[in-house]
Amino acid sequence: MAADLAALAVIWVLFAWLLSPAVAGPCRAGFVPRQSAPADGICVLPASRDLVVAENSRAVVLWLSGAFGPKTCAQGYVWREAFTGDLVCVTPDRRGAVADENQLDPSRREP
Repeated sequence: MAADLAALAVIWVLFAWLLSPAVAGPCRAGFVPRQSAPADGICVLPASRDLVVAENSRAVVLWLSGAFGPKTCAQGYVWREAFTGDLVCVTPDRRGAVADENQLDPSRREP
């Protein structure tokens, strides 16, 4: 069972990578690429990237079969939506923070 969940997580990350837009330009000092999928280059604080690693690692645990298909989020969780097709489940507050990161990205890049 654990091996099946790990395999699903790997497949999900590869699929997400294919859907993620590539972002050019380095992050300013103090910021790092978020990497919610390999091509996610949105510039965030290191603590946010650490959260992404934890969120990605538990993604399959929070997916249920439900109204939105086999990746419906458990009660109290919503899709993160860091990029189109990002189905990792997080709290609504965290999804809002990720949306803010997406909007702030241009100001966090080297000119």
